[in-house]
Amino acid sequence: MFIPTKMLTISAIVVLLAAPVVISVLPSPSPLSQAFGQSNATQEAANQTTSGGDDQETANKQLDQAMKALDSGDNAVAEAALKEADNSLSGGEAKMHIGEAMKSLQAGDTEGAKMHAQIAQGLL
Repeated sequence: MFIPTKMLTISAIVVLLAAPVVISVLPSPSPLSQAFGQSNATQEAANQTTSGGDDQETANKQLDQAMKALDSGDNAVAEAALKEADNSLSGGEAKMHIGEAMKSLQAGDTEGAKMHAQIAQGLL
């Protein structure tokens, strides 16, 4: 009876001494945090996918202003509004279409600029 108790005590000591080593080997972030919650980077990527990542409301207002300016033939105001809309977003498909609208406007293609601005608004 003495030997099994001694073996159990030795086993417990080995487990207690080995636990910190096993814990320190775990990768960071731990698999539990990945399984039960999103990291900040994951949440930011989700936000950028849906909203472009920044000031969606400002971009939408600037695109409205650009569309009105394009309709009235005021390309300078339209270009300034497109630049503001572009600066208010950090990335995404809407930002790409704003860039295409600016390129179209610079090439003298107001219909192309309107088309891309409308697509960008639809994505916001």
